[in-house]
Amino acid sequence: MFADGTFYIAPIFGYQVFITRVFAPEINSFYTTSLSILNNKEQATNNKEQATYELLFEELKKDESKYNNNIIVTPKILRCDFEKSISNASIKIFPNITIKFSITNFPFINPEYIFDIYNYIKIICQIYKYFNFLNFLEYFDKTYLYKYDIQYCNYYNDINHITNNALESFNNYLKKLFYKKPSLYELIYHLKREESLSYNNYKRKIEGVWKKKRILTKTDEINDLIKKYKKKRNPN
Repeated sequence: MFADGTFYIAPIFGYQVFITRVFAPEINSFYTTSLSILNNKEQATNNKEQATYELLFEELKKDESKYNNNIIVTPKILRCDFEKSISNASIKIFPNITIKFSITNFPFINPEYIFDIYNYIKIICQIYKYFNFLNFLEYFDKTYLYKYDIQYCNYYNDINHITNNALESFNNYLKKLFYKKPSLYELIYHLKREESLSYNNYKRKIEGVWKKKRILTKTDEINDLIKKYKKKRNPN
């Protein structure tokens, strides 16, 4: 599951629209599963709190059960930006979920070696007096290594979907539908239309009416490099 908020299409009374999407591997496509309006601009800081996201995920959990014949559906992975209120809320509602933040530094390095590599780079910078880079390393340490679980932003054993582009691109697409902040009715009208187009797209692909040509992506290329690297390390 991918999660992100956008400010551009929030209605006049709103603060942001929080969107979740999922990937359907059998047809190699992304689909939107929920859109939630966080309203009252004056309470923007409160809307960013963890409790708000807990409420959103709780409602999403109820809807998943409701529209799946009361079968409990639990997302395995949540991919989002570096916002702890979102990740913490999702863990509280879905205790067994795995968090994956959008790609950052050291994403493909074996997590066992990251701190050793960080310390080595720091020592080199100290020896050669690269003070500007030392300042960056201090910022990186406080912002990422210390603040977040390194497993959340490491893709050494999981190269798929290393960014949140599935949502970022969708947010940009929605933004182009409005030349200014829409009213609630304008927003609902366009979202219903998008829902209809998305559903028709899904049905056509499932029925095999339209099959998208498989294109080799950068992710596939990186995956191949990692496999070759692991094979060299463990030839047997």
